[in-house]
Amino acid sequence: MSTTALAVHPQPSPVCRLPPELLIHIFVHCSDPPSDQLTLLVLGQVCRHWREVSHISPRIWQHIYLCESNGTSLSHNQALRWMQNASPLPVDAHICTSTTDMILPLMSPLMSDMRRLERCVISGRHEEEFKFFEHAFDPARTCLVDELGLLIKGSSALDPLGLNANSDTADDRPFPNIFQVHCPSEGPPELAFHFSLYALPLPFSMYPIPVKSLSITEFSLDVTTDIPRMLAFLRCTPALEILHFAGWPQEGDPIQPGKSTLTVSVRAILAHLHAPALRELYLEHTNVDFELRTEPYVHAQAPPEDGESDDEAHDFSQSPWSDHATGMGLRALLRRSQPPLEVLHMDYTDLRTKDFRWVFEHLPLLREFRIVGSDMSDRVVAMLAPFRLRLAGDGLRIDDNDVWTVRVPRLQRLEVWHCQRISGDAVVRALRARVAFTDLAAQEGWGNTLENITIVGCADFVFQHAEALEASLGQRLRLS
Repeated sequence: MSTTALAVHPQPSPVCRLPPELLIHIFVHCSDPPSDQLTLLVLGQVCRHWREVSHISPRIWQHIYLCESNGTSLSHNQALRWMQNASPLPVDAHICTSTTDMILPLMSPLMSDMRRLERCVISGRHEEEFKFFEHAFDPARTCLVDELGLLIKGSSALDPLGLNANSDTADDRPFPNIFQVHCPSEGPPELAFHFSLYALPLPFSMYPIPVKSLSITEFSLDVTTDIPRMLAFLRCTPALEILHFAGWPQEGDPIQPGKSTLTVSVRAILAHLHAPALRELYLEHTNVDFELRTEPYVHAQAPPEDGESDDEAHDFSQSPWSDHATGMGLRALLRRSQPPLEVLHMDYTDLRTKDFRWVFEHLPLLREFRIVGSDMSDRVVAMLAPFRLRLAGDGLRIDDNDVWTVRVPRLQRLEVWHCQRISGDAVVRALRARVAFTDLAAQEGWGNTLENITIVGCADFVFQHAEALEASLGQRLRLS
């Protein structure tokens, strides 16, 4: 017998002899709480066989547990890794956080492929469960969220000592549920996300979200608009088409360096906003009757921007300084981004006469214009009437010598509410002339005509003006 020692080959352990189907079942069980959220990654490092089994089985990655204590960077990487490994199967998301401000940052990487979500469970400070599979959302859409609404409560709503157990409940009443489903008369149901936050999320805590409609509302006078933070957050919404921002004007204290009022914020936001897909813009309550002494975001030595000079029309205004700021911000937005703006609503937001003219001449796709509580004059109303071009250009030729056109040639809906400085005669002249022109132009295939006109609460627009317009507009006219 040879004295050479016989080679001994170790037998595989019993667990390594388990069939992959049983091993997958064990892994799925290990991925459920209260186990560590990263258990699956640890199991995949035990040996090559376990790693291969975990990589070939999407089933074990179907439950995503995201916890605030892990930090946003790790949570974002985890969410993306789990979504990729679970593909093409649906997934459940479980989010645990001690503050409502962290829910959106933790959810943000999941929103780029929400059609695969079956259920989302939120625990911690806010408790909620939403079952996506119970609603017939459009499966062709990657991001199912039709609207993202953010209510900014401000630091004054914080209860750091926990002395008021119900403080968060009281502040969250406007949005008791994050997930809200609306069922239109036609088409699939629509999903909206509404969050009550103390402050907008910081950009490093957010993964880009493909929402098209965003609404930001400041909850009270205690909230001061943080311009850099808002602009940084808006960079996390690259597909934005609709922006609705509502805030509160601060009282008329002098503006100090590094601080700003809401109105200056509107100019800063619009001037620095890059939204090349923006289709709808809503501005509310930006008018203030005190002087804005500085523009903190403009360098003192910078040359004046086009339109910075005083309004040559010298029309009356109760809010001349905010009119200037809002007008300059809107000019900057349209010049910088050139968005295909189709809807512009201005509620107690005003412009100078020169800004109205500039904006009307740079909104070729605008379909809907609504203005409330404006001090605009008859000069602004007259801008809606057709006018003769001095040189041949785009427009409708009436005869061999004249070329006529209108500003905002796609306008179909016009609403004028509580504008007390305009006269009924000016409204009748401008709208009758416009409708006569645009009806003919639309028949010729050039532009659109007004289909819905609303005039409400304008003191100088009386019965005889209504009669005169109804003769031309018929059922298209709506009056108070």
